[in-house]
Amino acid sequence: MSAHWILFTLAGMLSLGWSLINGVHRRNPKYKQTVIESAIKVPPFSRRRLLRLVAPTRLRDRANHATVIAGCCFIILFPVTLGTILFGVVGWWQAPLIVGAGNLIGAYLGEFTFNSFGCGVDLPAEANRSDSPGEPAQ
Repeated sequence: MSAHWILFTLAGMLSLGWSLINGVHRRNPKYKQTVIESAIKVPPFSRRRLLRLVAPTRLRDRANHATVIAGCCFIILFPVTLGTILFGVVGWWQAPLIVGAGNLIGAYLGEFTFNSFGCGVDLPAEANRSDSPGEPAQ
């Protein structure tokens, strides 16, 4: 197996594992209760943003979440990427592309596989009402 594939697989598996752990964490009832308690404490506009961040349900929010996971994994793998460049294992322009592609593929695959069902949070009815007249309820 070439160094390119090893780097790609490492990046993909890191982001895939991150997505799996994230999905297991988001299905935990105690975590969901903590999210609900936190969301009730903030204003409605911030509440929607908080829920979209920690418990995404829409396709766009899931894609954004997967991209954030890929970016975090890219930062984590930066020393490995830099090492492969400095030691001449992979070309200077290939290493970031390989790691970025592996991270994106792993994160999107993980987000849409592990986190598709059971990760959403439903707020109580009284928390869904809007506090201001011009703002729609959730």
